[in-house]
Amino acid sequence: MPELLVRIGGATLPLRSCHWVLFGPNGCAYASEHGDGATGPEEAHRNFTPRQRDRDRQTRKGYHVDLLSKEQWRKHAAPCFYGTCTHRQLNTKAVAR
Repeated sequence: MPELLVRIGGATLPLRSCHWVLFGPNGCAYASEHGDGATGPEEAHRNFTPRQRDRDRQTRKGYHVDLLSKEQWRKHAAPCFYGTCTHRQLNTKAVAR
């Protein structure tokens, strides 16, 4: 099977080495899958959120799916999944006020 390649930040990478990530309007990552799990952001969003009306609601609220290199994933998404990001802390402070 031929290897699918993508360009991210000027680098050509195998799709399988990348990650699709669902980001919320606050910039926090809420879902992630390996790049070869989908061939585009719409398909990845469908994998994360199966029901169309839920995807539509997320899109209206500012959720979006991005393809990240492994390095970008470690920098921008991993902290969200490991509980060390500041995104949710900022939302908690805003709600507490």
